[in-house]
Amino acid sequence: MPWLTIILLIFLFWFLIILYVSKKKYRIIRPYGPALMISTTRGKDYIEKWGKKSFWSKYGLFSIVLTLIFMVLTMALLFWEAILVIGLPKSLAPSPLAAIGLPGINPFIPITYGIVAIIVAVVLHELSHGLQSANNDINIKSMGVLLFIVPIGAFVEPDEEKLAKSKRKIRMKVFSAGPSTNIVVSFVFLVLFILMVSLVSSPSNGALVTYSGNQSIKAGDLLLSIDGINVTSSSINYINIDPGKLVPLNLIRDSSIKQVYSISGLWVNNVLQGSPAYSAGIKDGEVLISINNILIRNYSYFNSFMENTTAGENIFLHFIFNGKDLYYNVTLIDKYKFYENYYPNYNSPSYKGKGFLGVSMAYMNSTFSDPKGIISMLSNPFSGGILQGFIFIITLPFIGLSPFPSYFQSVYLTPFSPILFWPIANIFYWIFWINLMLGLTNALPLLPLDGGYVLKDMISGLLERYKVMKNESIANGVSIALSLLVLFLILWQFIYPRIF
Repeated sequence: MPWLTIILLIFLFWFLIILYVSKKKYRIIRPYGPALMISTTRGKDYIEKWGKKSFWSKYGLFSIVLTLIFMVLTMALLFWEAILVIGLPKSLAPSPLAAIGLPGINPFIPITYGIVAIIVAVVLHELSHGLQSANNDINIKSMGVLLFIVPIGAFVEPDEEKLAKSKRKIRMKVFSAGPSTNIVVSFVFLVLFILMVSLVSSPSNGALVTYSGNQSIKAGDLLLSIDGINVTSSSINYINIDPGKLVPLNLIRDSSIKQVYSISGLWVNNVLQGSPAYSAGIKDGEVLISINNILIRNYSYFNSFMENTTAGENIFLHFIFNGKDLYYNVTLIDKYKFYENYYPNYNSPSYKGKGFLGVSMAYMNSTFSDPKGIISMLSNPFSGGILQGFIFIITLPFIGLSPFPSYFQSVYLTPFSPILFWPIANIFYWIFWINLMLGLTNALPLLPLDGGYVLKDMISGLLERYKVMKNESIANGVSIALSLLVLFLILWQFIYPRIF
């Protein structure tokens, strides 16, 4: 039976359970949207006991400040993203699935690590609400587990009527406790992840293959030499071997030294539609030998040649494919005009008048990285600046570095068994990532999220202090307006590139 059919049947069965439970109206189990809440009063005495400690009162004040700080930062991030998508081509428009933080739905969140991290994040989020409620004499009605086919977290349910009648400051403490705890926990696990990766030893030489469309080379290979010439990830761009030559490659694969053979030179791996190369019939897999009878040994040669061409110039190209010679006469077009039509967000004034062919090529159809550089970036992500470091560390799932690829793992030495080391490092990272995303999301000034209630109470309190009439009505209006603005900014990222 196809996997899609199995998944659909599982979801159908689950929603039948939801429907059945909603009609029976059980006391300990009830629907919560597409999930089920299994509640109990066991354990609430412990939470109420721990919550009475004076620490939680101080932590509540800290939570309010931290939530408001990250509320501002997250809003700034949304505005920045809204500007970035202007001019973004439809092909690069973000998928709506990427905005759903559930493993199995979001293509970037691994199922196993994602489920464990979500359980940790939700349990800590709800436990913080419960401890803060107990500290402020708000009874806990129940607590329990939240199920969506599998357990996805837990909940602590305070007495909502008493919470609503509490002072604003108390409500702000209770609501801000969840997102602030997620943010604090995320930073703790980020430090643990960085400390673990800093214990990894990388090889002293060679070029790590990060992608390969070449049958002789695999991602995860550590390339040591080409035709007897020792290489690094940077020296490959300047290697001085005639193109089209069958050359031996020495590499390390699965901890063993091997020798394989490949055709040297730049291989075409993408031809842009609408470009001169596309019109001429150049295809993926062809190996560039020369332009205007000048041998193109590496990407440095190719880039240097193209930088000195102009729009309207004719060039003569020699390729080989499967041992056959292929020749093309091509008239270059204006690079600036091409980008203006197809990729306006990436255009540059420096492209004006430049010749443009429209092919993407890579040496031996592979990409290479410095093995030391990868570990160095992971273990010291903030060396280039705090903002750049956070952007890098958050985007690891999108660039294929988290979970750390299994085909890279044999290249590096770990302080203990890699079978244990890498799963622990990966789960530390995902607990950081999921907690941060949950904390930032709940810090948004969007009702009915925690941040929305915190901001509403803060605005109402400020208006009352300055004796503004109808402060509650104004606070409600401002909160609703901000909620609509946040919703608009989120939807804008997915809708704008697909419409304009």
